[in-house]
Amino acid sequence: MTELGTETGFKFQQGSYGPFSDNIKDALNYFSNSNLIQEEQLGRMMALKVDVAYDSYLEKYSTIIEKRKKSIVKTVDLFSRIKSTDQAEEVTTVLFASRRVKEKKGTATEQELFDYILDWKKSWNKEDKKESVSSTIRNLEILDWLRLSYNDNFSQQIN
Repeated sequence: MTELGTETGFKFQQGSYGPFSDNIKDALNYFSNSNLIQEEQLGRMMALKVDVAYDSYLEKYSTIIEKRKKSIVKTVDLFSRIKSTDQAEEVTTVLFASRRVKEKKGTATEQELFDYILDWKKSWNKEDKKESVSSTIRNLEILDWLRLSYNDNFSQQIN
């Protein structure tokens, strides 16, 4: 939602495991203490599920939710495509990096974004990870999460 322009209060910064925000833990604690979510361990991942108070909050904040419906649907669609913590880190890294590159230059090419990510995530400079990152960049473009200058040779240049 932050990436779509909703003011969430989360301030993200580069981290060794994806973009990181100190505020997220506080938000999760609030949601949990308010019986909005419950956390469930699923292997290496933490699954968040709605809890008993969800329906009452849904009704209480229906006007705000309706106003943000398009962004909510788009965000839920993206989250439903993410199948692992590694993939989640990759997606959020690409989105965060795209914003950073554009803040500096006003625009970004696929190659500039790719190079920025590999400069940040040095351990990702392996063929399989480079292929995965380039695929994530293109997939996020297709899903209209990114607007980058297209490069016909981008996929061949990463090797």
